[in-house]
Amino acid sequence: MVCILFPVHPFNESVAMRQMIQSLSQPIRLFSLLAVFVLLTTITGCGGSDAEAPGSLVMDEVEHERWEISLVEMRIEKNEEFSDPQRSPLPVDGLKGFEGLNYFFPFPEMRFKTPLIAEAGSDTVSLTKRQGQVVPYLRRGLVNFQWMDQTYSLEVFGPVNTEDGDYLWLPFFDANSGKGVYPGGRYLDITVDNEGLVDLDFNYAYNPLCDYNTERYNCTLPPVANTLPFAVNAGEKTFSQEH
Repeated sequence: MVCILFPVHPFNESVAMRQMIQSLSQPIRLFSLLAVFVLLTTITGCGGSDAEAPGSLVMDEVEHERWEISLVEMRIEKNEEFSDPQRSPLPVDGLKGFEGLNYFFPFPEMRFKTPLIAEAGSDTVSLTKRQGQVVPYLRRGLVNFQWMDQTYSLEVFGPVNTEDGDYLWLPFFDANSGKGVYPGGRYLDITVDNEGLVDLDFNYAYNPLCDYNTERYNCTLPPVANTLPFAVNAGEKTFSQEH
C-alpha cells in the first residue's frame, strides 16, 4: 500500500526557520528537510493512528433504535426477495418451504466508522472463484478497525471494468467460516460518505449466492489477507431450510 501524505510544505515554516535552513550546506539542508518530512509523517499517522483504526461506534439510544430498525427492515426485504420466484436465487425446490434466511442477533459492537485509506494508483489483483477460475479486481484501499484491543486491516476491491457500474466490495473470512457461517466467506458492500468515512457494519455481512444455489453460481473467494482470526458473530449465517 502507498500512503498519500499531505504534509505542510517545508517553505511554509517561519522566516527564521527558513533562513536557518538556507544557511546550511546542501547535504545538511537536504537532511534537515528530510527530518522535517519524517516528523510530519509521524504526526499525520501514516502507519495507522487510533483515528484511522477506530473501535466500535458508540450510538446513543435514538441512533441505536434507528440502526436496529433499519437492519431488521433490510432482512425482511431480503426474505421477501428470496420468496419471490422471479427474483429469488434459490432453485425451484429450494423455494418450497422457504421461511427466511438465518442471521445472528443484531450486534451493535460490530459496527465501525472508519476512513477508506485509498491507494495511489489502484493495483490489479487476481482473486479466485469457487470453481478455480481467476478473475481480476482493483484493490481500492484499506479499512482499519480495532477489536478487543487489536488493530485489523481489510482490503477493499472494485471492478476492473466499470461499464456495468462501479462499486466497492469487501470479502472476508473469519473464525466462523465453515462453522455455522458459509465456508466460502462473506461479503460487505462498501460506501464512502462525503467525509471519506465508511460505515463498516458486519451486521450487514451477507453470503455469496453460491450458498443458495451452487449449480447456478460460481462466487469469488476472499483473499487470504482478508481473514479475521476472531469470530464475527454478526450478519448472515449459513443458509438452511431447517429453522
